[in-house]
Amino acid sequence: ESVAMDGHFKGNFPESVAVDGCHVDPEEISDEAVCASAGEENTQTKVLEWFPLLRRTPMTAHAEHEFLREFGHVANGRRGVTHARISITPDGGLSRVRIYGCPKMGGGSAAKAVPRSHL
Repeated sequence: ESVAMDGHFKGNFPESVAVDGCHVDPEEISDEAVCASAGEENTQTKVLEWFPLLRRTPMTAHAEHEFLREFGHVANGRRGVTHARISITPDGGLSRVRIYGCPKMGGGSAAKAVPRSHL
């Protein structure tokens, strides 16, 4: 639904950031394997595919940046996401990153909203 990031203090904020997501079945691939693949564009399995959530976007210091799916900022906002990776270019710090969405059971387009009783 949305991504919110706070740029770090002046002098150490990133010029730009990008956020990618992936959806994996924990029965097929472990968190360790997802983390190990986070820097790779291609993996040996088709089970793990990273896709853009927020394309490379400029940042500023001392500011909260909010990106909303309803305004077209968040790509692939309807896809299920179990993991996210953040790319900071060229370097710098973020004081806080928040990614908001709706929990779903299953993956892909067949995912169903999780009943409130299961949250």
